[in-house]
Amino acid sequence: MIIIIAAVAVLVIGGGVAAWLLLSKPQAEEGEHAEEEAHADEEHPPIYEKLETFTVNLADQESFLQTDVQLMLEDPAIQEKIKTRLPEVRDALIRLLSSKTAEELSQQEGKDKLAEEIKDQINELLELKKKETGVKKVLFGAFIIQ
Repeated sequence: MIIIIAAVAVLVIGGGVAAWLLLSKPQAEEGEHAEEEAHADEEHPPIYEKLETFTVNLADQESFLQTDVQLMLEDPAIQEKIKTRLPEVRDALIRLLSSKTAEELSQQEGKDKLAEEIKDQINELLELKKKETGVKKVLFGAFIIQ
């Protein structure tokens, strides 16, 4: 009887130690990784570049779009590059916006697709080798279709 109790105690203690080792290590790594990300975010907060309001006739010739666009950037050098090439950026966006129809832009998927196209268009215009270093996200401050 004593041998059975001792064997069960060893198994319970061994299982507890094994569980503690297996479960505590990933949590520690996740915690360290989260701390690194938080620290990185503190060092480099995002930069926002607000473009002028765009008012364009849409491709269906019956509607127009008025929108405010803000670009989320990671690097201040990209912000300066955008300011330097602002006439080209505005022209590219006016052409892109006016190629859309009210029907396309009335759905959330259409707005999301447009935001991606704007991001890609600007990053291409800036001739960035790594697209992730340019415009990270496009945000709409206003989006009115009439």
